Amino acid sequence: MRRAKHLVQVGYDQIAPRFAAADTSHVAPWVARIAADLPSKANILDLGCGSGNEQVIPLASRFSVLGVDISRGQLALAQSRMPSATLVQGDIGSLQFAANSFDAIIALYSIIHVPREEHGALLARIHDWLRPGGRALVVLGGSDTPIGYEEDWFGAPMYWSHFDAVTGLRMLREAGFEVIDSSLVVDPIDDNGGSHLFALCWKIYK
Repeated sequence: MRRAKHLVQVGYDQIAPRFAAADTSHVAPWVARIAADLPSKANILDLGCGSGNEQVIPLASRFSVLGVDISRGQLALAQSRMPSATLVQGDIGSLQFAANSFDAIIALYSIIHVPREEHGALLARIHDWLRPGGRALVVLGGSDTPIGYEEDWFGAPMYWSHFDAVTGLRMLREAGFEVIDSSLVVDPIDDNGGSHLFALCWKIYK
């Protein structure tokens, strides 16, 4: 697992400027939905913030955004693209926050870079970090891929690991979420036309 995460870290360090130019317009409707009606001082956690997703960057000027990414190269770009956000380098698979810390959590194409054996525990922690009534937007796998590897992805080796969409939805519910909406969304940067599970979730009031 440590070797896989190191590969992801080094890979994104190498491709950061090139990857920052990738088209992310397809996530705009999902980001808009999670941001709708948030309180003015909402705390948002961006898990795997990368260089600052074009659709998430505007949120940093409206809310308190904490971005975490494993790649120092990505974070350097994020600092210039959303200077008002707080940025931290770290492995999202081992993060720890106090319960009820965030109003919303966004994880765009980041959990799929964590070995899937860690997904269940990570989703449970994401649920715990949200305040009651909080929302999460997560992108999980669309197919069963224990270990995915590409030698040249945007110019560097890259690693993925995820379950199929049915399993991903089940894991979200097992973590305590109510899934408000979900869809398999074609990845525009995947030359093979692969899809990922987009899920908008809610932490139910108790």
